[in-house]
Amino acid sequence: MNLVTLALRNLQRRAARTAIVSISVGLAVASALSLIALSNSVERGSGEGMDERGGDLVVISRNASDIFSSFIAEDKQKQLAAIPGVAEVSGELAMFAPVDKDQQKLVTALSSESYFWRRMPMAKGRAPTPADRRVVVLGVDSSEALHKNVGDTINVYDENFTVIGVTKYQSAINRSMVYMLLPDLQEIAFRQKQVTMFQVKLQPNFTPATVAAVRAEIAKLGSLTASPTDQLLQHDRNLLVMKAISQSVSMIALSMGGLSVLNALLMAVQERTREIGIMMAIGWSKARTMASIVLEGMLIGVAGCAAGIPLSYFICRLFEHMPTIGGILSFEPTIDMILPTLLVSVVLCGLGALYPASRAARMSPSDALRRP
Repeated sequence: MNLVTLALRNLQRRAARTAIVSISVGLAVASALSLIALSNSVERGSGEGMDERGGDLVVISRNASDIFSSFIAEDKQKQLAAIPGVAEVSGELAMFAPVDKDQQKLVTALSSESYFWRRMPMAKGRAPTPADRRVVVLGVDSSEALHKNVGDTINVYDENFTVIGVTKYQSAINRSMVYMLLPDLQEIAFRQKQVTMFQVKLQPNFTPATVAAVRAEIAKLGSLTASPTDQLLQHDRNLLVMKAISQSVSMIALSMGGLSVLNALLMAVQERTREIGIMMAIGWSKARTMASIVLEGMLIGVAGCAAGIPLSYFICRLFEHMPTIGGILSFEPTIDMILPTLLVSVVLCGLGALYPASRAARMSPSDALRRP
C-alpha cells in the first residue's frame, strides 16, 4: 500500500471530520480569492476602461492620493498638446454623483471636441455636438440599471439632462458610466475650469523612447505625472492600502484553515496511536510515518481548494450587488490569483500537519502498542 492510498483510506475512515475540515479550508480559500479579486478588479477594470477608450497616457496631479482627488487647471491642455509626439489631448472630469436622487453613478465629462466622442461605439442614439447642452450618453449597463433610454430624462445633482445616446463599450467600467459635456459637469459640481485628468493620445507608431520623452516633458509642466493607461492605479495610495488589507486578511483566513488541519490531524494521531505503533514496529521509518500524516493534511488542502474555487466565484457574484462599486467593476478570480492562493493553501495545510506528524514519529513502538 503506497502513502497516497493509505492517506486516502485514513481520511475516508473519518469522513465527517474530513468533510468539515475540508469545508473550513474551502471557506478560507474562497475568502482569500474573493478579497484578492476585489482589490485587483479596481486596478484591472480602470486599465481596461482607459485602454478601450483609446488613450495612451493619463495625466493626473502628482500629489493626488487617487484619481478623484486630482484637480488640474483646464488650460494645461494647450501645453500638453504642444509636446512633441502628442497627437491629441482630452481633458476629463470624473466623479461619483447622485443620479435620479437615489443612485450613485460614476459620471465623466468631456469637452465636445474630445476625440473620445468620435471613437465612442454607439448602440443607439448619437454623441453630443458643440451645440448641445444638458445632454448625457449612458453606458448600456447604466441604461438598464436606470431604466432609461434615448429621449428620457435623468437627474444629476438636481439638474435634469436628456439622454441622447447609449454606448456599447465592452469593459464593465465603461458600460456603467454616465457621459456628459465638460462645461455642464463643471457648472453643477462647482469645478469651473478644472478637470480630473487629461488623457493623451500619442502619434501613431510611437516607441518606448517616445513615451519616456513625452512623460519627461509632462513632468516639467509642474506637479503633474503621466502614466500608461494600464499602470494608472499602480501607485494609487488608497488602492495600495486596500490591497495590503486584502492580502493580510487572506493570509489570516488561510492560516486558520491550516490550524483546522492541525487540530483534526492531532486528534487523528491520538486515535490511531496503536496503529502507528504497529506500523513502526514492522519497519516504518520516522520519515515515512511523518510523510503519511503530512500527506493527509495536503490532501485535505486539495479538497478544500476544490470546494473553495467555485465558492469564490459565487462570492464575487455577490460583490456585484455592493453599493456604488458593484455596478462598475467586474469581480472574477483569474488564474494568476488562483494558482498562488492554492499553492499557499496546500503548503499551509501541510505545515499544519507537521506537528501531529512529528508527535507520531516521536512515539516509541512499545509505548504506542501498550496504549488502549
